[in-house]
Amino acid sequence: MTETGSCLVCGSTDTEVLYAAKDHLVSGEDFMLKRCRVCGFTFTADPPDEKDIAKFYLSEDYISHSDKKQSLTDRLYHFARIYMLRKKYNLVCRMTGMETGALVDIGSGTGYFAGSMNRMGWNVKGIELSEQARNYSVAKFGLTVVSPLEISSIKDSFADCVTLWHVLEHLYDPAMWLKEIMRILKDDGICIIALPNIKSADARWFGEVWAALDVPRHLWHFSPETLRAFINEHGLICRKVIPMPLDIYYISALSYKNRGRSFPLFRGTITGLFLTFESLFKKDRASSLIYVVSKQRG
Repeated sequence: MTETGSCLVCGSTDTEVLYAAKDHLVSGEDFMLKRCRVCGFTFTADPPDEKDIAKFYLSEDYISHSDKKQSLTDRLYHFARIYMLRKKYNLVCRMTGMETGALVDIGSGTGYFAGSMNRMGWNVKGIELSEQARNYSVAKFGLTVVSPLEISSIKDSFADCVTLWHVLEHLYDPAMWLKEIMRILKDDGICIIALPNIKSADARWFGEVWAALDVPRHLWHFSPETLRAFINEHGLICRKVIPMPLDIYYISALSYKNRGRSFPLFRGTITGLFLTFESLFKKDRASSLIYVVSKQRG
């Protein structure tokens, strides 16, 4: 992992403190965010050691590794997930030009995306840190899922597609992971990376309580410009950027919850609609973005 005082993207140590953001999910602790004065990249400057990070995921509210459907927000999340699984399948097929192929899902979680791709005929391998999530996805979907330490078991040039759905921002050594993606991806394969957008309309609206900061679990806070710069340094190029239109409503609701406001779902919906309309023709202001990436050629 890059030293917390230096920039992941350009390596500069010329950084400035933005603000302290609170871990609203687990610990209630504050974590400092810094921004590089040279390239503008934002990062969590004082995260826990990698060996200690697991305890910051120990929450029933960490919904991406949970199947609970107790609250209205939970139910809406799961409804949106069903919708997005179809959208993701269509995106993979459209970007690869293939109806079936080999896919590696990094950060496969409880296996819903990998399982849906497997059912549609894709040869899928998952990579997941959480043993509990790995076991769940194997039991529920019959998937092949390995821990990050076992990534070497995936053969060179195996994948037509590699996916990271809101995963890169969690990784302690993203440069190493990009090298692994280069290794396992076919020369004509594509990589799909979904990330929160620190330059989004809702990030600016909510500031330090923006839920997609999600410190200390999110270590890196990319914008379109800094993501492109980062992957270019590692032999990859961005071919297409696609907004994720539903994320702004969920993130806005959680952000109002972080502020302690009443009726966060209602407020989040109204704010989401307003910000969506305001930035209708500015996709670089979307709450989350999908980057379609491939190996550099020539």
